[in-house]
Amino acid sequence: MDQETVRTICYLARLEIDEEKSEKIQNDLETIIELIGSLQNIDTSDTEPLFSPLEMTAFKHEDIENSDNRKDKFLENAAASNEDYFLVPRVVE
Repeated sequence: MDQETVRTICYLARLEIDEEKSEKIQNDLETIIELIGSLQNIDTSDTEPLFSPLEMTAFKHEDIENSDNRKDKFLENAAASNEDYFLVPRVVE
């Protein structure tokens, strides 16, 4: 990575940078390239390839109904109700 490459990248990204920042960007890009290079050395021969990134995270849960029917408790707090419903004033004539 050299300063000419950094200037080209900044030009293509429409960035205006000074010389000090250019040196920092050059060092950062070299570090990133080294990290990517180190990933190339990892042995993945025993790892199965993924066909989707969701394969390992898509958990299935059994549908279990566990809610209590608290209709009577809710209707006790209503200003007016019948056996099953809240009674409210008529809105539409």
